[in-house]
Amino acid sequence: MEAIPLAEGDLRWVFPELIDVDPVLDVLRQAAVRVERLAGHLGRPGAGLVFDHLPGAPYAGLSAFAEIEEVAFRVHVSPPRDPHRHVLTLPPPWQVEGEISVRCDAIRDCGRHEIETVESAHGTPLDAADGVLTVAGWLYQRGTTEPQASWRKRDVLSRHR
Repeated sequence: MEAIPLAEGDLRWVFPELIDVDPVLDVLRQAAVRVERLAGHLGRPGAGLVFDHLPGAPYAGLSAFAEIEEVAFRVHVSPPRDPHRHVLTLPPPWQVEGEISVRCDAIRDCGRHEIETVESAHGTPLDAADGVLTVAGWLYQRGTTEPQASWRKRDVLSRHR
């Protein structure tokens, strides 16, 4: 998987039928700024929105992260997946997801534990971009108002075996 900055990729990887790129790109840039502001607040520079692109694949997702030590704030938009075969299907709808997670602290690290999540489905590229902007705002609000140490305390799987 290759991480390609928003400015260097093609929005048609996520929105294959997109004709008027500018309105969608404008909203996604606003979302990127919100996540970058959160990353700055956390003391770690963020990369903004990047395409999660598999070279040669016709589709990609678009994600942004803001992380500190154990806590990660993530927004992601992607074409839909067939729930039975776990393969991408042609949009609409586009899936927009937001997640706040902590790193596993067990002896055998299983990855990340979700603390809070939001998700929504959108019928047009502009609606999906607005969904990304909304989630980026939610992440910024949660990441700047909730004390950083509180996320670990809310991990119900902490020290699991």
